[in-house]
Amino acid sequence: MNLENKVAIVTGASRGIGRAIALELARRGAHVVVNYNRSAEAAAEVVAAIESAGGQGLAVQADVGDFEQAAGLVQAALDTFGRIDILVNNAGTTRDQLLM
Repeated sequence: MNLENKVAIVTGASRGIGRAIALELARRGAHVVVNYNRSAEAAAEVVAAIESAGGQGLAVQADVGDFEQAAGLVQAALDTFGRIDILVNNAGTTRDQLLM
């Protein structure tokens, strides 16, 4: 599947499955917004991997469980790339802390 010049936001993209998805989307030609909540360093590594492969990446910190921060994530993508074509909701959130 050719995703040349499509714009993707991947939440929770600094590690694990989200990281793998972000890298695969970039490999297929998409520009990728790498969302992270805590590890700016890990997100920067994902962006560096995307860019070293010839793609465009942008790391954006946002807790997607918070509406205002999620809106800021979307706005950052729009400000940088002008549109959003793909959204991958990978980040996990807990509200009740029963598993913590």
